[in-house]
Amino acid sequence: MFLTIATGDKQKSYIFNRECAIAEPNIKPKIDFMNQGKTLLLCLVIIFANFFTVLGQTKFEVPQNVQLKEKEDYAKYESDIIDAAKWLEETDLDKEADKRREVNAFVIQWISGSPTVNVEITEQLMKIYGKNAQLMGVYLASYAGNFLANKGTATKQSATKAGLISMMNVYKKGIEISKSKEMEKLIKLTDENKLDEYIASKFK
Repeated sequence: MFLTIATGDKQKSYIFNRECAIAEPNIKPKIDFMNQGKTLLLCLVIIFANFFTVLGQTKFEVPQNVQLKEKEDYAKYESDIIDAAKWLEETDLDKEADKRREVNAFVIQWISGSPTVNVEITEQLMKIYGKNAQLMGVYLASYAGNFLANKGTATKQSATKAGLISMMNVYKKGIEISKSKEMEKLIKLTDENKLDEYIASKFK
């Protein structure tokens, strides 16, 4: 069974065998023609799921020569903070390490002097991410991003919730992550629909 995938001006044909292994066209894999319809469907689902996952990831370029002096200066970068939050959450911790440091630095620079967003780093928050200090940047960006994306309706609780959910999403990938008992507890409470109660109790 052949499938041609084109990207820009390039295209390539592949053959799928029963196990969804990919072979070049000059190789003749053993195919069970009785089940080739199911095989092709399964392979297409796998390929396009991966394809659209990549397409769906946020593309973000770190702003250069950022000058933050007046209130208006901060407003210029609000959409960048929202995109930075998405990028930090979606990009695996073992990918683009240098860029992640740049994104974190930009987010912290913006938050540190922002006249509209105030993020608190509490002892409880530090207990949650434990040894995973890289999750703090995820939290800060998502907290700020929630406020900026929901002007007029965002609250401290809704922003905290957004930050915690983003941290949990990254933590659950298990990539370059150390186990945290408090995070595991938070995930369990979230699965039980008790996240709001947790925030009201621990993030007053």
